[in-house]
Amino acid sequence: MSVGGRIIEIALHPLNGKTRTRLWVVDRNGDETGVFVEDAPDMPKVGDEVWWQAGKVYFDGDRKHLIKISNSFDMQRRD
Repeated sequence: MSVGGRIIEIALHPLNGKTRTRLWVVDRNGDETGVFVEDAPDMPKVGDEVWWQAGKVYFDGDRKHLIKISNSFDMQRRD
């Protein structure tokens, strides 16, 4: 599983009783990974590159970040 890639979808989904933003990314090997983030005034867009470490998801050339609120997960194995 990757720790980032190019965003192919941004969607709202329920998580722990709240509606949260899920980023779906594909890396250079074709692996698809999802991660939930807190909404922010400045969000990345479909096609942008992101990566994550610890509790942050970085974008815009590492100049901006979002708060990561879940572990990343394999989108090809989701139910």
